[in-house]
Amino acid sequence: MNAIAPQNAPCSALPTIDLPDCRIFPQQLTRAAALIDQIREQGQASDRVLHQAFRAERKLGKRDRLILQTLVFFVLRHWRLLDTLLAPNPTSTLGRLGMALKCAGRLDERLSELTGVDTAVIASPLVMAADPVPALGMQFSLSDADSRRLIEAFGDAAAAVATALLERAPTDLRVNVGGGTRDEVLADLASTGIRGTPIPGLPLGIRIHDSAALTGLPSYRAGAFEIQDAGSQWITAACQAAEGQHVLDLCAGAGGKSLGLAQAVGTRGRILACDVDADRLARLPERSRRAGLNNIECLPIVSGKDPALTQRAPFDRVLVDAPCSGSGTFRRHPELKQADIDLAALCTTQSRLLDEGAMLTRPGGLLVYATCSLWREENEVQVMAFLARHPNWRLTALPEEISRHVETDPNGMARLRPDRQGSDGFFFAVLAAPRD
Repeated sequence: MNAIAPQNAPCSALPTIDLPDCRIFPQQLTRAAALIDQIREQGQASDRVLHQAFRAERKLGKRDRLILQTLVFFVLRHWRLLDTLLAPNPTSTLGRLGMALKCAGRLDERLSELTGVDTAVIASPLVMAADPVPALGMQFSLSDADSRRLIEAFGDAAAAVATALLERAPTDLRVNVGGGTRDEVLADLASTGIRGTPIPGLPLGIRIHDSAALTGLPSYRAGAFEIQDAGSQWITAACQAAEGQHVLDLCAGAGGKSLGLAQAVGTRGRILACDVDADRLARLPERSRRAGLNNIECLPIVSGKDPALTQRAPFDRVLVDAPCSGSGTFRRHPELKQADIDLAALCTTQSRLLDEGAMLTRPGGLLVYATCSLWREENEVQVMAFLARHPNWRLTALPEEISRHVETDPNGMARLRPDRQGSDGFFFAVLAAPRD
């Protein structure tokens, strides 16, 4: 890891904030600080807090919204580095915002007085620690524990992955089969000034390259496409669901992958979408209707051993998209970088869900385990522990049309990296049940 942190290496590249070329007003900073504090104190998702704030403040113009969104996400993404730059002065949310503007040369006297950050140019670069763990952590605003996990997972590529996690995530779409072809959807988007390109290897995938209010488009309301990260689309493809099959989405959430699976099994197949969060699952019926699908059943459950579920078994395919740290989504949810996450408890839940999923899979069927985590203990370690508990099960290779677009280890387990595939960070593995 010397490429990350040679002895007392300077970090000369300070983060820059991509704000509109306009004057920043004190009230914008105080509003951004209030939103950041709300996100952190209430443990809410940053995008949801911003969405709710913008709905409540209809008078905010497009530029004001962009400024607030940019400030909030920048501070959450660069929290640790901003604190390091502020040291030894006391830190505060307004102080972090002031330092963010200072790094970009946008801190004037008014904003300096408000934030308590002086306007002097940062003359000398940061000096990085000799130990690669805190060096990586400070430069990319990760905790030392997460920095260590990233190095364990990616070795010399850790800095490249960490860099990508600081960038803005793209918006990906999945075309609904009944909503037209991908080319037709691309043409419709282009007619509204939205630029998109096909995602290689995903026949229904589109990546959007500009900010756009997609949910307001007539084509979206008509069910032509879903907003879904490419990583989720790859996981759906890894299930290899076929016409007429009976598929269980055990941790369906709001049902994005269930919708893709429903298209794969066709009108003769059935999808059972389950989750312990009934409120999230309640969003799926409307999404299903909009997509023109009528082969999805929603079932809130307490666990994978719920009698209402087990009596429906076995299933040809079982997807366990397990609850996890969400480290692969740091771009979209930078608040998770400072969250107090009980990783041991999550790993226990993941292990239990794998065992429950196995009991629900028919002989010879497939169990797909997936997370949006980058950490080995939630991914490869979980799968290998499952195989030790269930020696008759085996890892199975991904189809070639998937494996040539994703990274796989010698055992066939797959990773998606934001710096390579452009998607969020994901892991998935396909496990085959014994035939008797």
